[in-house]
Amino acid sequence: MADRVGKEVEKFAERVDHWYTHGNETATAKYHTTLRLVSKFKDHADATVEALKKQNAVENRGELAKDVQRRIQSLAGTPHRSVEDEDEESDLDSTVIPESISLTVQDLRHWQSEAATWDLLRIIIELYYPAPGVTLEAARKKGSAENKNIYRYTPEIEIWERFILEDDKAKEKQMILKWLEKAADSNESDIQSITEQLESESGKGTSTWSSGWLDTRAKIKQEKRLRQLDYPLGVDMPPIKNSDKTQLLATQLDPDAPFRQRRTLEKSDDYYERAIWMACYEMLRRGIPWKEICEWCKERNEGWRGLSMGAAYEHQGDALTCLSGPNVGGLWRRMCFALARGSTYRYESAVYGLLSGDLASVEAVCRTWDDHLYARYNSLLLSRFDAYLQENYPQRLPSTLTRKFALFNSVEFHGDWENTNRRVIDLLKETKSIFAQSKSPMKLIQGSLISRTFEDLVYNLGIALSQMAFSEEFTSTLILPVDEVTEEYYKRIGEDPHALRIVVHMLLIFEVLGLENAHGTRGHIFENVTVGYIDFLRMARKMDLIPLYAAQLSPLRRANTLGRILPDIRNPAEQKQFLKLMQEYDIEVVDALGEYYEVVLGKSSLGDEKKSIKKYEILEPTDGELWPGQRIKDDFIDLDITPDEAAIIQSVEWYLHLEDHMSTTFVAMTDAMKVFLLNGRIGAALELCTVMSIEIVSRAKTPFYFDDQIFNVMEWDGMEELVNPELRRSIRSNSRRGSAPLSKQSLEKRRAKLLKYKEQCRTYNELQQLVQAIKLLSQWRSEEDALIKARDSGSKAATKNIKDLFEQINTAMEPLLNDFLTHGSDGNRTTPAHLTSLDTKRRALADGELAQLTKIRTAYLPEIVLAYHSAVQACAFFVSRDIMTKSMDLATVVASDTNAELADAFVKTGRMEELVRAFATSSKTMIAMSQTGDKPRVGKKRGWKGESIKIWDVNVRN
Repeated sequence: MADRVGKEVEKFAERVDHWYTHGNETATAKYHTTLRLVSKFKDHADATVEALKKQNAVENRGELAKDVQRRIQSLAGTPHRSVEDEDEESDLDSTVIPESISLTVQDLRHWQSEAATWDLLRIIIELYYPAPGVTLEAARKKGSAENKNIYRYTPEIEIWERFILEDDKAKEKQMILKWLEKAADSNESDIQSITEQLESESGKGTSTWSSGWLDTRAKIKQEKRLRQLDYPLGVDMPPIKNSDKTQLLATQLDPDAPFRQRRTLEKSDDYYERAIWMACYEMLRRGIPWKEICEWCKERNEGWRGLSMGAAYEHQGDALTCLSGPNVGGLWRRMCFALARGSTYRYESAVYGLLSGDLASVEAVCRTWDDHLYARYNSLLLSRFDAYLQENYPQRLPSTLTRKFALFNSVEFHGDWENTNRRVIDLLKETKSIFAQSKSPMKLIQGSLISRTFEDLVYNLGIALSQMAFSEEFTSTLILPVDEVTEEYYKRIGEDPHALRIVVHMLLIFEVLGLENAHGTRGHIFENVTVGYIDFLRMARKMDLIPLYAAQLSPLRRANTLGRILPDIRNPAEQKQFLKLMQEYDIEVVDALGEYYEVVLGKSSLGDEKKSIKKYEILEPTDGELWPGQRIKDDFIDLDITPDEAAIIQSVEWYLHLEDHMSTTFVAMTDAMKVFLLNGRIGAALELCTVMSIEIVSRAKTPFYFDDQIFNVMEWDGMEELVNPELRRSIRSNSRRGSAPLSKQSLEKRRAKLLKYKEQCRTYNELQQLVQAIKLLSQWRSEEDALIKARDSGSKAATKNIKDLFEQINTAMEPLLNDFLTHGSDGNRTTPAHLTSLDTKRRALADGELAQLTKIRTAYLPEIVLAYHSAVQACAFFVSRDIMTKSMDLATVVASDTNAELADAFVKTGRMEELVRAFATSSKTMIAMSQTGDKPRVGKKRGWKGESIKIWDVNVRN
């Protein structure tokens, strides 16, 4: 479907963007802005139609001519047809756009239908959606006051106008009929083209079309000459057969002769008669004024036809029937009804059926959904008008006349007058000849507008889109599931990008006008439609248009939808542009980013805390004297990053495009880091530390919060450096706003803000330090192996690298051994007192975070501490025995009452005994080192507290 997208999606989005951002001052202003939006859509469709007509003029005329030709062939091949036969005629079965025509003409038909649909929407709004503060009843009263009272000699047209004014449903019928006439006149062959084709098919010169029944007249003259008669032939004389010798020929030439004598005309004249009536019907169907129809008939010496259709009456105005005579056209309509039911020609019956309000005679020639709708609405309107006259002006239409000459009661046939619009549309769906067309996307849309069931259409389309999304041909992750089913034909709208676009934009319009259930209990189903269009834009790579339509959704659905679209945008520039557009349309960006993270996490197994590691293994057992029973394993870090892990990292990277939301960014980073560590995915954690270090985030966000100054929030704890011009150079400031002096109060607020952000990024900083320590410990093994290999080979090994590495490990271990992971993402220490002070929701989150941090401490700290202890002993052998004092320091730290979390990690994992054995082994090693016969390599420098390995030397004299 995405490959069928055109420039119209961008044009429509431009219109919607202007509509969304303008006219929001008052409800009235928005109403008028919405009406202009409908006009803009209609204008675009009209302009597209005109352009396509110019580009494909020849092909379009050819296709229209083929359609007329099919009707002409049917006309010529069936000299006499009954109404009952019409259902069997296959060539009258028509769909909206036959598949046999070219794509360019199909495109033209689509746009013609769309232009008509937007025009129909305008009519529906005019009928049922007045401006705010105006009611339909008030408008009706105003019109009644302006209309003159009816009296005995009131012109008939004023009675019609009052009828239309007083009956809203009648007004609706009239406006829909005018709309159908306009559509037929614009989209089908013009009368001139039809006439030319009819004349061409006759096989005679065009001049003969003004001479009546030439061949029948010639046959009668020939018979009179043969019989030597100089007076008209009568029915009591020997009959005359037509040239085919198959039927009796009419012997008189007045219009009623064939019907009166129950005889036929010559084949060519019979075709001529049918063709003339077909042309008359097409003119009526297109709403051509009766005066023009009369002139057309006169040009062909058929003026009597115009008179018989009431065309001589020149003051009918907008009325759809002749109103002349003392009965406001009542008697004349009954005469037409009799002709409609008595004629042997389909189109003659249809002409008089239209004029009298009959239905069956007109349906016999209907080809399309529009034709059938026109026939029913015309019948309903005239039937209602006749009833209106009988009820309100019985002196004008006496009951004696109505009883003697009955009309088809279309209102009674269709049921309740107030619901006839819905009843008609339902009946059209059941009509055999247009069964497929009535369920085509455009007719479903038009039918929903006419029947005022657009809300039902959207609801069913929302269900259909859900069925499509969760079918075997799964195509969308954006549509929500629905526990309902609907008719299959609604799926055609979802599969047609033009139709889906129209429905979505109509939905926006109706929500402003007052769509009742768009955001109620069924709101998620309605929103499936807008989301379906957003998904279409996504597949078409029209990403810049998506935020505009997402802004029309409820906040929760917005985040749900955008969170599943963001992964498709990989280019950083496009990501920044997308976020900018979201902000312009007042979309809560962090909600969408949060949903994005949850989506990618949910697709992986990383979010299942039941699968969290119990222990991250760094050590392996060994018997060497260099280590206290365990040493660091070789290549224990898996540096590979899975696609799921990469997706999580990418979801967090989006926060870098936001100049603000520092707190939220730290929360997202921390959560992702916890996920990786709980699953033992150190490679992914290292990558996250690389692309989302606190240094990088600080540089991206401190300018917004601290007047364009750039610094690392973890490296600054005061404000002097931030405001002192002499020290500002050291901060790499990028000031654009100047550096006006700040008051003491402002400085205090800035300092408080800085301290807040320091506390909020504390947990992430500690997790980052944990990952850094693991990384350094992984490098230790290779340095160990290099020194051991050199020692075994008897060569002198340089210890500078391992000494430097050990210093880095010492630095990395320091924060892990003191008050580690004891604060939550909000910067507060997770003490019982703090937890009880929170509300239920926040406490549940804090409890969950506390459990995660505890799992990380127990999974990593015991192993890391033991690995560090192993490195201490090995380094003492490689560099200096004084390094063994680190083992004593470590034991002191673990035993400290102020660092209970560290000891608790060993207790919970059952590894305290293992730690004690390691310390015991190190103690023995220190004694052995102090008593060795070799000259001890003891440095002169002591630790900063004066510690030295000599305390274990039993030979040292006090």
